[in-house]
Amino acid sequence: MKLLFVFLAIISLSCGKQNTLSSEDYNWMPYHGTENLIFESPGTDSDSLHFIRKDTIMAHPDAAVGGVECEEVCVFSKNQVQRPTLIFFKVKKNREDKTELVFNLSTENAVFYRITPVNIDSLATPITFETSYKKYDDVFLIIPDEYAKDFYQRSDYVVRLYWSKSSGLIRYDRKDERYWELKAE
Repeated sequence: MKLLFVFLAIISLSCGKQNTLSSEDYNWMPYHGTENLIFESPGTDSDSLHFIRKDTIMAHPDAAVGGVECEEVCVFSKNQVQRPTLIFFKVKKNREDKTELVFNLSTENAVFYRITPVNIDSLATPITFETSYKKYDDVFLIIPDEYAKDFYQRSDYVVRLYWSKSSGLIRYDRKDERYWELKAE
């Protein structure tokens, strides 16, 4: 009987709880949802991302009825190699009310493999980074997590994303030392 009471108390306390994004959290989303990003690699090689929409949703990370609702803002992309539309990037609250970033880069020439989200509390101080086109002073380096090591043998494996908080993805590096930079905006 005591166990049933504890179980019901836990369910009633979590019912209707919403973890929403703050205005500071929203600052991590630099996109409006209709951008076309062109990335160039030294030489003549280029790649692109086409964003088709941005949505804010309330997600249910737990399958349990009455679980916590967590707010997410997502930008969806499509390129010539993607059959389905993918979430390229999202800012989300998790069930512990922590803010996380999710990256899903997939282009004709490169794929970023990261299974777990990036907790913004774990990010180091931003660095200044200059591409061939522009200098940025709010860049964070995002690397694959330990779970992505199984994909390392793939030729399209991306080892590093350069993420500007104000401009989004500005560069990505593949394991073979090829890289693509965001062309001037």
